Amino acid sequence: MDTNFNDFNPKREDPYILVGNHPCLHDGVYASTFLIKPPKPIINTFMFTSKVWKFILTKLYPAIAKRKGQNDIITVRSMMQTIKEGRGVMLFPEGNSSFFGKESDIPYSTYKFMKKMKKDVVVCKSNGAYLVTPRWAKSRVRRGLIEVNFYTLFKGDEIADVPLEEIENKIKEAIKFNDFDWNRLKKHNYGFRKRAEGLERFMYICPKCMAHQTLSTKGNKIYCDNCGEIGKFNDYVLLENMGFDNLIEWDKLQKTKLDELSKKELFSSGILYQVDTIKFKGLKLGKSNISLKDNIFKVKTKNNEYGFVLEKIKGLTLTRKDEVSFDYEEETYFIKMNDPMLFYDVIKYKMEAMI
Repeated sequence: MDTNFNDFNPKREDPYILVGNHPCLHDGVYASTFLIKPPKPIINTFMFTSKVWKFILTKLYPAIAKRKGQNDIITVRSMMQTIKEGRGVMLFPEGNSSFFGKESDIPYSTYKFMKKMKKDVVVCKSNGAYLVTPRWAKSRVRRGLIEVNFYTLFKGDEIADVPLEEIENKIKEAIKFNDFDWNRLKKHNYGFRKRAEGLERFMYICPKCMAHQTLSTKGNKIYCDNCGEIGKFNDYVLLENMGFDNLIEWDKLQKTKLDELSKKELFSSGILYQVDTIKFKGLKLGKSNISLKDNIFKVKTKNNEYGFVLEKIKGLTLTRKDEVSFDYEEETYFIKMNDPMLFYDVIKYKMEAMI
């Protein structure tokens, strides 16, 4: 890891707001590693349902739980209390770690919080983290260059007088990233032997024949059931032989098929869990056959069949690597499934069409 602190003192212990871009699931660890008193990160509630992550986020890097996709007054109060007690907070304003290697949208409430707290806003900008550990990857730990830059964006005694629009513009610019553009210029070698494996979790359209759910991966190569080998990742984690060299363009292509896919019946399989959001535990309900037709998301286990009506689903998000999570009639669920991005995109597309 190549770290540059610029005007930021990593030994400081006073409360400040650390803001980072969010290329991978481990950003909080990368940002905290070199700090004497790391700010408390705001982490998705579902991460606490994993025993390993619960240990990390309660013992090693204490965190504040936040449910993605929902306004959470309790979380905001916890953040304010943390600062009041003399500890900083760590925000990844995008909320969700990157799906395809670039930044995503930021909720407007983030800027209001920064202005209200009147604390220094420090940026932690990383490059290369997505290429080391893309969210869809099967392997958990990979070695490769990650550049991390810290610097002060706003001083606490100045930010109260900064217009919200200026705060918004500067934060967006500060955390803007595209790891494919970055490494196209830098040409750092990420010589992983299985860098493509797991990609079919997030890519669901073959760019050659435009069929859905036909993709598979092995080693560095990508295959389609209809077309055979369609491409591969090179040592710079750029795609070859596909008409584009990055996942961002591929995702734009597959999203053009959402209207067509929304009219089809889709099938997958996975494991359904019901979540206790108080104790942060996931209750396994069983292996499931999954389908999506019209406006019904069906999940059939050995003992039960659940029919989730799309217009009643709230807080839809994609958590960790392969879990579609949501609230439904006072209960919270997540499904660890084989085609998480396809179902997430189509369900979201259908729900937006209802508005």
